[in-house]
Amino acid sequence: MNLKIFNKQRLIRVISAAVSLTLVLVTVFACVPVSSAQESLDDLKKQYSDLEKDVAANEKKLKQVESQITSNEEKLKTITSDIETIKSQITILDQRIEVLDGSITELRPQISSLNSQIGDVEKSIDKLTGQIEEAQELAQDTQDKLLERIREDYMAGGNATMIEVLLSSEDLSNFLARMELMDRVSENDEQLIKDMEQKADELSELKEQADVQKADLQIKKGLLDSKMNQLRSNQYDLESSRTAASSKQKALDSRYAQVNEVLSELDEDSEAYQKEIARQRAEMEVLSREIDNYIAQNGSSQGEEVPEEYLVNRKSANLIWPVPYNNTHVTCHFGYYSNGQPHYGTDIVVRDSNGNNISNGKSVVAAQSGKVIRAINNGGYNSGYGNYCIIDHGNGMLTLYAHTRTLTVYEGQVVSQGQKIAEIGLTGNTTGYHLHFEVRIKNADGSVSRVNPENYVSCPG
Repeated sequence: MNLKIFNKQRLIRVISAAVSLTLVLVTVFACVPVSSAQESLDDLKKQYSDLEKDVAANEKKLKQVESQITSNEEKLKTITSDIETIKSQITILDQRIEVLDGSITELRPQISSLNSQIGDVEKSIDKLTGQIEEAQELAQDTQDKLLERIREDYMAGGNATMIEVLLSSEDLSNFLARMELMDRVSENDEQLIKDMEQKADELSELKEQADVQKADLQIKKGLLDSKMNQLRSNQYDLESSRTAASSKQKALDSRYAQVNEVLSELDEDSEAYQKEIARQRAEMEVLSREIDNYIAQNGSSQGEEVPEEYLVNRKSANLIWPVPYNNTHVTCHFGYYSNGQPHYGTDIVVRDSNGNNISNGKSVVAAQSGKVIRAINNGGYNSGYGNYCIIDHGNGMLTLYAHTRTLTVYEGQVVSQGQKIAEIGLTGNTTGYHLHFEVRIKNADGSVSRVNPENYVSCPG
């Protein structure tokens, strides 16, 4: 078989292979399991919906029987039942908000990581694209050279045999020279074909790499879209839950106001009155224990050095009376109520010359300089404390101010002794305007004691 014919046939096969390169696509299936967080959210959603039915039933019952209720005791029972249901809903919403916050916190770095990975893959694809273009140019150049050789061979007569070369030679020397030239041409064709095969292989490999990268990119983009959708859904759910929690808190405050209205009409010696007061005070005790835990974790301890910033604005070493008026009175001292329920603070009111309570809006001042470590100023019931704040004065001494109309300080603020921090109000569990003032001590062992404020400061009135 003629070498040139053989080489042409190989060339045709190589060019055909180069034209019909097959791209490799790697398909990866990413299975995303349902997270335990989502299961928790769904469960909380169901619990909340079930309780919502109870709330609706209570409201319907209250409207239906309101005109038929012959005693405040029955009305109080219906309202307090509603209160417990709404409190359960608020607890569920708080849990849901916590789960959603955690989920969003987890999703954000995952999204950031995916965006970074996508950027890396896109850079890799851009690099491969450049390499493919370069390989295509080299392959085209090699192909052009091959086609030029084919054209030259065709123009020269195509399949010249050795006898034709011999007969057309002038002499033996010319014959040998022509044979050597044909060998060199054949060798050159062979090398061009090898180059073409190499370029075709390189091009095929680069395209396969690019396709793998593109498949990976599509998977990552799909996963990113899924994470982004989940993030947007959770953020929407979070805002909805916060709105619902705020709405439920207002509903709860409204129910407590209704309770206070009913209590004002009940005989204080009645069983219903005493039972409701005991329930409310038990509720306050739950928050009081939570405050102890908060102080244990965040307050200073006895024996610790008082920060210099607290001492700068300290007018005296002792506490001062937190209601800066001469006509103040203590309406309830530290100790126990007549029914045996504990009272851990001192209740202070301001009266006019006729003995009327004029406390509403009167200033409340810091009994000592220090840092505000807690400030709840949402106007809610807050387990009976209403709006309240806690100031850490250093060396384990802390004061608490409750039932305020509003706070004028914020959490983390350092205040001076005698600085206005709030206004007396009627928030929380109270039937009259007054300030509930407490002193708590965080002992060196970390425990918290509730002590009599009047052991540290006396009423000037």
